[in-house]
Amino acid sequence: MTVTVGKLLNRGVEISIERGKLVISPSSGKPVPQDWWDKHSPALLREILVTLGMDAYEYGGYSTGLYGPHKAAGVTIQLPSFVGGLNTHAIFNAELNRDRSTKAGKKGTPLPMGHFRIGKRSHLYRFWQSTGLPPPKRLSSLHDYLGNLRGILFTADIVADRKNRLDAGSLRPLSITAVEVRKAFSPDNGRTTAGQATDNCRTKAPDKNSAPAQQNRGFQAKQTACTENHGNTVISTCEYTVDSEPVDSRKTPQEQTGEEWLADYSSPTSDHN
Repeated sequence: MTVTVGKLLNRGVEISIERGKLVISPSSGKPVPQDWWDKHSPALLREILVTLGMDAYEYGGYSTGLYGPHKAAGVTIQLPSFVGGLNTHAIFNAELNRDRSTKAGKKGTPLPMGHFRIGKRSHLYRFWQSTGLPPPKRLSSLHDYLGNLRGILFTADIVADRKNRLDAGSLRPLSITAVEVRKAFSPDNGRTTAGQATDNCRTKAPDKNSAPAQQNRGFQAKQTACTENHGNTVISTCEYTVDSEPVDSRKTPQEQTGEEWLADYSSPTSDHN
């Protein structure tokens, strides 16, 4: 039996996306089993985005290089779109040469491949701060931590006339409140049902307490073209259905199907351990 956002909402489960991650709060207050989460969260995220008629972006790797006619140094973060599969990316300014002489090399010589230097006022560092991830001990070691961006969905403005390039200054974790999710899935909202994307988008700022509101963005059609200087990306795929099984009250949460988990974990009076 397929687990859907509508079924969860009908059982009183609160669903939101906070700082790019799905948040599920059963009315029982019980934690969601990790196995269930890993199995169903990608499909639930996709259903929310499609119903709202929008897309988001996920981390797909990074590279350094010299870009444009002026050969400006920078860092390209590959950000394939989560729904449409578009190979999008954002380019951040950075320094690729040493700022002083050390045993490793003289001032002005190139840093090792994949290494870069940025300041605390740079767009890349501000973007990192918006994720809520711990800051690196040294900014010069940020390249070692970029892999921690995996598992976070992002929103950004698309650069005009460059459908596969995102505005680096607007890149932030995606946030959608529980109220927005419930409104989108209410029977009388008049919006498109899951699987039919609209041209409308309702994206909010990642930190509802302090960050500025994001601009609306449209749903991006799937493309296979990719601009130079950012390489190939790997798009993650996932299964969206779960086979139903007879209910067994003796099963652990990790052994339960989606329907069994819904019935057990959405009830405030259930005695399941």
